[in-house]
Amino acid sequence: MKLITAETVSPGHPDKIADLISDCVLFEALSQDKSSKVAVETFLTGTQDGGLIVVGGEVSENIDVNDGKIEEIVKEALSTTIKTNFPEFDLNRLQIQNVITPQSEEIRSAVEDDKNQGAGDQGIMIGFATNKTESYMPNSFDIARKIQMELWNLQKEDPLLDLDAKVQITTGGEKTKVVVSVQHKKEINMDILFSDIYSLVSNFVNTDFSLDLNTSGSFTKGGPAGDTGLTGRKIVVDAYGPTVPVGGGAFSGKDPSKVDRSGAYAARHLAKNIVANKFADKCLVRIAYAIGKVDPYEVTVDIFDGEYSAALNDFIERFDMRPQSIIERLELLDVDYRTDTMFSHFGHPGRTWERIESL
Repeated sequence: MKLITAETVSPGHPDKIADLISDCVLFEALSQDKSSKVAVETFLTGTQDGGLIVVGGEVSENIDVNDGKIEEIVKEALSTTIKTNFPEFDLNRLQIQNVITPQSEEIRSAVEDDKNQGAGDQGIMIGFATNKTESYMPNSFDIARKIQMELWNLQKEDPLLDLDAKVQITTGGEKTKVVVSVQHKKEINMDILFSDIYSLVSNFVNTDFSLDLNTSGSFTKGGPAGDTGLTGRKIVVDAYGPTVPVGGGAFSGKDPSKVDRSGAYAARHLAKNIVANKFADKCLVRIAYAIGKVDPYEVTVDIFDGEYSAALNDFIERFDMRPQSIIERLELLDVDYRTDTMFSHFGHPGRTWERIESL
């Protein structure tokens, strides 16, 4: 018996709120100048004074991210992910610190070249796809995410629910085990909530399952009032779940010259296309870069039990993994990164790195 567990979190989770704020800053910078270089992280927490948000990192020096602009971005992001103002995190009393500085000249000079842009960082990126699900994502993670997305719709509509939540799925046993934690108002009827969540889960789990709801008891204090949030802390949730290796760097708050993001998108694009074009049932792509260097140091394609062929090699060679080629092929300077932060960066129709190319 092989048990497989995967977890997802809602957009109201404090780490995902931090990711969203960072990607909103990125969107603003790219809106001002598509050649912007951005590496921004956000920290947020509840305090006795009403809450603290720190936005820091590096942005191209020609980009206007003054204190007023950052406050505007933060408030807009929070308005979509927080319902309740707790004393510890009150939207009207927040302390917002802007500690963004100009981009490192060493990085700028190493990376910027209109024709042969070098990688914005060193590191390893992973892409994965499987034909076991319509989304080409791992099955347990795919189920957890579907439940999470439907739960998010319920959270936004139900006045007795707040917006922080987690979903965990364990498959492979006699029963699928489902664990859901969802933030709620004190006056909610937990029996009715259990019934609603059970019905929701049954839409996505087609085997016998058990449901554990709010195993800590009540969950009335959540989001950044209940826990700290930090950009990049949910890198497994942002990718494919725990059954697929993690390359290293987080995605949010980084412009596409940063291969942590663009390289990971390109790796997914290649892996998905290998599977979609029936070269393999599942595929894992690994890419490695060095900062300032144009050519990747590694492009490895693992098709597991599949058979390599000359046609597959020719197909792989069509996917140029140099940073500038990735940016152009996947149109990464025209992406609204504010929408990519939630429910993993992969497996969603309409994103350029999910596009299936013909042979």
